[in-house]
Amino acid sequence: MARNKEGKLQNVKASLEKYVHDNIVCYEDIRVNFEGIIFENDNSPEWVSETILALDDKVYHRGVDVGVDGQTCSVALNFNIFVVKEKTKKTNRHYEIRDVLADYFYIGKLIPMYDFSNDDFENIIQYLKIREVDTDEPILDQRKYWIYNYMVFIDWQEKWDRE
Repeated sequence: MARNKEGKLQNVKASLEKYVHDNIVCYEDIRVNFEGIIFENDNSPEWVSETILALDDKVYHRGVDVGVDGQTCSVALNFNIFVVKEKTKKTNRHYEIRDVLADYFYIGKLIPMYDFSNDDFENIIQYLKIREVDTDEPILDQRKYWIYNYMVFIDWQEKWDRE
């Protein structure tokens, strides 16, 4: 079973991180700790940690294209927002950052998926679709930080050639 570019999890992860980088880091100017990349937060008053937590249930589809089968897949994309209490004068800063994330990650939002496995960062191969906002709440009783957790489930169609 040969996986097509739509079926490669590396393309999902890299496309989500490109979307976060382009919008949250570059446009909104919020520092992000990407999963798997060394991150030093020694002087940062605030940042967002991004992690893909789990693959969810899959739904098989026969004949999604000529000679191609596939399945709908889901992934949980988790954001933890950290604001250092002693470095802010706003007790609601973690809510403000949450609102920025919610403007980019909401039910029905389509996120472009690219073929990073073949170094194609420009041509969209399909869209990742936000299906559900799963967690949307502050994490209480933290001494050093204001923390907020925001997690969405994202669907896409994985494909492979029939043998």
